[in-house]
Amino acid sequence: MKKVKKDLTEEKNESLSLFDHLNNLTENKTEYDPMNDVQTKSYEPYMINRYISMCDFYLPLVNEINKYDIPKNVHYRYFLSSLPKRKQFFKYISKGKDVNKDDKEKIAKYFECGNREAEMYLEILSEDQVKTIVQKFDYGKTK
Repeated sequence: MKKVKKDLTEEKNESLSLFDHLNNLTENKTEYDPMNDVQTKSYEPYMINRYISMCDFYLPLVNEINKYDIPKNVHYRYFLSSLPKRKQFFKYISKGKDVNKDDKEKIAKYFECGNREAEMYLEILSEDQVKTIVQKFDYGKTK
């Protein structure tokens, strides 16, 4: 007996995640159903554009569709027909960790460099190394 793979919209009744939509566009190639409230409510063109644009190869596609204010179903069909059918990983580039200003200033003083170089040092150094350097400046201070 042959197993038929159901699309994600039939399996979940509550809502679809962003990744479900991305899989439906690439791997599953599921058609957009405007009558399906779950799919319509959870589909966000902005976030789809954001994730797809992280792949340089698809950047011209995203750039082209960003020029127009179009309905969700047209947006979905555009990517459904443009993206190849395969498992696709869209790497999201996040902001990075927050830097404590005091730590950055102390690192800059320690290495006698500017703030930009101090940020690079903070990326390279481990937390223990940063803590040791910061403690050298805090030595003798009372809290």
